[in-house]
Parts: sequence; C-alpha cells; structure tokens
Amino acid sequence: MGVGSFLFLIVLFVLPTRWEVARAQNVRASAEQIYAHLDDLHAWKAWSPWQESAYPGLVFRYAGPPRGPGAQLSWQSESTGDGLLRIEASDPPRLLAFSMSFQKGRIRARDTLRLEPLAGGVTRVTWHDQGTLGRTLIGRLSLPLVEQSMGRDLERGLVALAAVAEGRPVPTPTPTPAAPAPAR
Repeated sequence: MGVGSFLFLIVLFVLPTRWEVARAQNVRASAEQIYAHLDDLHAWKAWSPWQESAYPGLVFRYAGPPRGPGAQLSWQSESTGDGLLRIEASDPPRLLAFSMSFQKGRIRARDTLRLEPLAGGVTRVTWHDQGTLGRTLIGRLSLPLVEQSMGRDLERGLVALAAVAEGRPVPTPTPTPAAPAPAR
C-alpha cells in the first residue's frame, strides 16, 4: 500500500458518521391541534415528507398501540430497503420522540418534534433529527448528502404538517432519492 492510499484511509477513518439536522416552522394552530397529527402514525399519511405513493412497491405495516409510545411503522421494498419507525416518548402536547432504523439496523436515527406555544395562537414546531450511518466507507462519504436531503425532507414535512393543522391543502410531496423513505 502506498503512502497516498494510507493517507486516504486515515482521512476516511476520521470522517464523521453522525448527522444532525433541525428545522422549525410556525403554525397557526394550538399545540393540541398539531399534536393530534403526531402521535398517531396513521395520521402521518396526511403530512409526512415520505409517502407510500412516491416510492414504487413501498407498503407500510403498523404494529403496537394505535398511538403514543410503542406505536410503530415498518416497511420493506426494493426501492427503499427496509426500515422501522417507533414512537419512543410522548409528552402531549409538547414533545414526540421517535427512533428509526434502516438497512437491518445499520443506519439509526433519533428524532424529536417539539411544540412551543407562541403569542396569537401560533405554535413553533421544531423537528430535530440526528443519526449515524455506521462505520462504512459509503456512509462516511455520503454524510453531506444525507444531511442536505434530510433537511429538505424535514422542511417539506413541517410545511405539510402546518397545512394539515391549519386546514389548508397539503403541497404535493416529491421523493428525495438520497433519503430513507419512511412515512411518518
């Protein structure tokens, strides 16, 4: 192995494997109104940035309780691979925390949706996503793309959630190829 190859491997070894993305949206609805769309995974069909219809062959399966901690959603398809989303914690109407795993658990994420009431019947919803791509070469090299893609997805999800909570039409979702495709 040459010096150049050795240096390349060292650089790859120190590249980060963790991402962290946060986006926020002010919504003209109470925290209670918004929360009703969060802790029931079936309700995510109305606002999630990841929709079954956007990915050929993707089918969601629901398990656990109908809402709150333990409720889960799984999927398996050729276009997206496998995945699992599980609600981990719920503090109505202020916080929902969930975990996601993809590629048989090699890629993992933890998300929170926080609701902060503001003046004038407005609620600030902040979606925080952080995860790890594992210790693979592809994961390390693709981290900037994942962060960019997840940022776009969180923005789309928050815009759609605001529309649903405010009683407006939801913008038509478009898939983001670099991001996993769970319906939330």
